[in-house]
Amino acid sequence: MEQVINDYISHELVQDASLLPISNATSLLDTGILDSLSLFRLVIFVEERFGITVDESDLIPEHFNTVDAICAYLRTRTSQTAHHTGDHE
Repeated sequence: MEQVINDYISHELVQDASLLPISNATSLLDTGILDSLSLFRLVIFVEERFGITVDESDLIPEHFNTVDAICAYLRTRTSQTAHHTGDHE
């Protein structure tokens, strides 16, 4: 999951090649990789790729600041929809 999201961000959203490669802990907001338009594109990608709907109330920096944060958010959403039990690091 991390690799899929990191690849999408690296190939589709990063405007400044000097920021590459990004790590899963890189702040997408502090580096300027994510602005309102790129966040919108990222949310659409995540919804389509992972079959979820991102609620407006979930559009907070804590969920989208890093690749790790995005994946943690997705794991909580996918486990809620699939009623999967397991680790939620």
